Amino acid sequence: MKKIILLIFVTMSFIKLSHSEESIPVDVIANSMQWDDKKKIAYAKGNAEANQGEIKLSANELIVHLNKNNNNNEVIMIEAKGNVVFVTETEIGTGDKAKYDLIKNNIIIEDNVKLKKEENIMVGQYLEMDLTSGISKIKSEKENERVRVRFSTDKKEVESND
Repeated sequence: MKKIILLIFVTMSFIKLSHSEESIPVDVIANSMQWDDKKKIAYAKGNAEANQGEIKLSANELIVHLNKNNNNNEVIMIEAKGNVVFVTETEIGTGDKAKYDLIKNNIIIEDNVKLKKEENIMVGQYLEMDLTSGISKIKSEKENERVRVRFSTDKKEVESND
């Protein structure tokens, strides 16, 4: 049986996005863009970047999926490929590919994953960040691989507690 090491890292930030009362627009910029009106998909290639409030997702390529059921151009998902960087107010996640679901308000980052929050660092192959609850999960996909976390301590605080 394949063992999966799972580590839950609870973050302290709660981020308001598309589920808030007020809709925050998504701005996408890139070296080039292509639009498929029938599929309601936009392809952003080369230094692609999507920004929504305090959140930024960048990669070599972004595939932006819009809601097919209405004409308001609501972004429901963004796929990122190559040199993925996901930044919130307090965290930076990196990897090779990602899927940012704006309806569920979460992101999954895969392959060569690193998550940094303040001075704490998590490393693995699969990261799921729930942006509503603030819970992040990281795991390895292979039985003999482990995930790694480095917690940094504030020396001044540790010394004052002694």
